[in-house]
Amino acid sequence: MTEPWLEGVEPGARPTKPRLDRLTWIGYVQLSLWAWFLYAFGATQSLLRDEQDTPRAIAALHGTAMALASLVGALLASAVIERWGRGVTMRVSALGAGAAILIYTLPGATFPVSVTGAALCGFFGTILLISINAFLLDYQGRAGPSALTQANALASFAGILGPVAVGVGAATVFGWRWGVWLVVILLAVVELWRGRRVAPFGTRAEAVHEAEAGRFGASVYWSLLALVLFVGAEFCLTLWGADLLRERCGFGPAAAAASLGSITSGMLIGRFYGARLAQHIPTERLLRGSVLFALCSFAVVWAFTLWPVVLLGLVLTGIGIGVLWPLGVARAVRASGGRTDRASAAASMAASVAIAILPFTLAVLADGLGVHLAFLLVPLLLVLALVVLTTRPVPDDAPVLV
Repeated sequence: MTEPWLEGVEPGARPTKPRLDRLTWIGYVQLSLWAWFLYAFGATQSLLRDEQDTPRAIAALHGTAMALASLVGALLASAVIERWGRGVTMRVSALGAGAAILIYTLPGATFPVSVTGAALCGFFGTILLISINAFLLDYQGRAGPSALTQANALASFAGILGPVAVGVGAATVFGWRWGVWLVVILLAVVELWRGRRVAPFGTRAEAVHEAEAGRFGASVYWSLLALVLFVGAEFCLTLWGADLLRERCGFGPAAAAASLGSITSGMLIGRFYGARLAQHIPTERLLRGSVLFALCSFAVVWAFTLWPVVLLGLVLTGIGIGVLWPLGVARAVRASGGRTDRASAAASMAASVAIAILPFTLAVLADGLGVHLAFLLVPLLLVLALVVLTTRPVPDDAPVLV
């Protein structure tokens, strides 16, 4: 598939700066709304647990249900898009995610109702995420990596606002639910903004053409392996970084948890400036440079115990890893030869595998070796990713379907 606004333009003259038209902004806003809910979801867990008076182990099943349903959504996404087209899928999954959020946050809901809502959020939200990624990469063409990085920068900012909105709601007469009900309202507004025509976002005929293209080549699977390594390093840091701060810097639980904002802040900075760099630097070179930057920055985190130095190292590490996910997805799609929907779905499955296995691996290592030594897993993952990037490059001008 080819970005329609570039028809008739010579390939060598195609811009790498994203075109910020209405269609692009719809994708950006929808991705940001999903990030708003996803980050707010964690903040709602303790509040919902208090209302339902459930043990932590039972309440944690909300997250488990969402994760499992997300994997199911990733497995089915390409088939759904092939059956109905990407435009229809984007609309239905957005409205489905809004309805699922309402089920999850239904006042007075029992545990079976809220856990069902959480699962539906994961299912519809993942299909929406896959559809948006595929649309932006298809529609923007050579500017796709920059556009997806830009979209993820906005999503990161929305992810900061989500928990704040929940907290403000909980502290006022509005209640915590309004912090996520805003997402439902805005998802509906976006569909009104989209209008009746969904074909510009992808048709069934285009999806069928893609499905007939056959299996992925080896370069796609190498790109997916790189994504597993990228996401694994990121989530090892975000899920267990607080334990490293407690052991190495002597932070208390609250201070350690709050200080993890240094990583997410760094990722936001990295994605904001990474989107600009992707307009001028080949994405393979930018990915390799980002991995090297993250490796050097994490060396500071691992080697020092003085907390200002460690926090600075975490910010710099966040800057380095911030572009790895969006540029990694763009790389997998580029390697697929234009099989955008299938490659985007495969990227989400790769991320699910990474999140399920690698942070757990770090936790097991920490129990046996201690947190400090266990965190050598992070540079190991980054070094392996750098090896994949170096030995299995995917050029920016990789051939696409015609």
